[in-house]
Amino acid sequence: MKSFLIPVVAAIFAFAAPAQISGSINRNAPTVAQTITMGENKLEVTYTAIRFGQGSWQKILENAQMHERFNGNAEKKPVGAIKTTVAVTAAGKEIPAGEYALYFTAHEKAGWLLNLKPKAGGDAIVWRMMLQPSQTKSECMSISLEPTAQDNTCSLTVRFGEQHITVPVTVGAAQKKEEKQG
Repeated sequence: MKSFLIPVVAAIFAFAAPAQISGSINRNAPTVAQTITMGENKLEVTYTAIRFGQGSWQKILENAQMHERFNGNAEKKPVGAIKTTVAVTAAGKEIPAGEYALYFTAHEKAGWLLNLKPKAGGDAIVWRMMLQPSQTKSECMSISLEPTAQDNTCSLTVRFGEQHITVPVTVGAAQKKEEKQG
């Protein structure tokens, strides 16, 4: 009986961490939507505030053998979406106007990556998330858009537990470049 239980328990643990992303811990996780409008330009973020119970998000990152399966599931079941009516630049990357699936993937050397995959098709735009310690702890993943003192700019913050990253976002950046060249 004992020899039968060991493989069963091992199988349960092998499937438990990815299941927490869409499993019972997140069954009633809230959906959050936030829009920032600057002039006629809009940037909208919608996501499920997933709970990474007892730090399992860090366990996923540390277990390189799980990355392929976790990453495949993340792309199939994105945690959110971004929609922009104008091209934006975020953390130095150009994002054309459009709708994008938002999901996170894990990489053995790069750590957590934020992915924006165009809903119209094509390759995802990928950022390495250089997470920093937070002053506060978040029990759920959170994403927020915050206005800044400059016109056509805002910041985007992603928070995981006791870590976060904030990146600058410039709305209409590609349009401004074209105007200067023209």
